[in-house]
Amino acid sequence: MALLRNRRRQLYRKSIVDVALEISQSDYWRQLLFSNWYNKKFMFSSETEYEIPDYLKTISIIFEHDLQFYVSKVSECHVRYLKEDGYVIFKFQSVEFPEIVQYSGN
Repeated sequence: MALLRNRRRQLYRKSIVDVALEISQSDYWRQLLFSNWYNKKFMFSSETEYEIPDYLKTISIIFEHDLQFYVSKVSECHVRYLKEDGYVIFKFQSVEFPEIVQYSGN
């Protein structure tokens, strides 16, 4: 069981960077996040009701293993340059492993 859990953790760590990059560049997701409140979480998964960027559709790891992420606009993060340079910050977080987080400045 621990081996399976560690493997899933690795899958999340590997895929969260792609998810952050593609969602941050998606016109649909940018509009969704910019037009909603801070800290409002949206689910991104194979069963998401929201648009899935084309590139992410080709990354089978996300869909084969049913990885799920929360995506939100946040006002705070630990990445200093994002806070100091006035970016709007998007947060990407594994649902299964909340400690796995990625931020992007927009």
